Amino acid sequence: MLSWKSIGREVILSIVMVFSAAGLVYKWLSLYDRVDYVIVFLAALLIASLAIFLISVELRMQEMTEEFQNVRRTIAISSEELENRISKALRPEMRDLGEKIDSLQRKMFR
Repeated sequence: MLSWKSIGREVILSIVMVFSAAGLVYKWLSLYDRVDYVIVFLAALLIASLAIFLISVELRMQEMTEEFQNVRRTIAISSEELENRISKALRPEMRDLGEKIDSLQRKMFR
């Protein structure tokens, strides 16, 4: 999961995004002497929603990564358990088969 340091960095970058978008729109509109603070606010709101969306996507990706790691661990444990059970089931059969092969070889050498 994301650490507090990483989340803080994401929030700081999001704040910088919002202020830079508001400043850019204000400067752009002031070039034509048509400053409209509603447009500046809406531009800042748009960038803020984009920043929140990107943070939420990153958090979801972290959750999915953790889920995949948990599934991989579960599969590894299950496959090891299955291997042990198959080994226990086949060991007597393999021993019997080995004994039969040995007896056949002894008969062939006689």
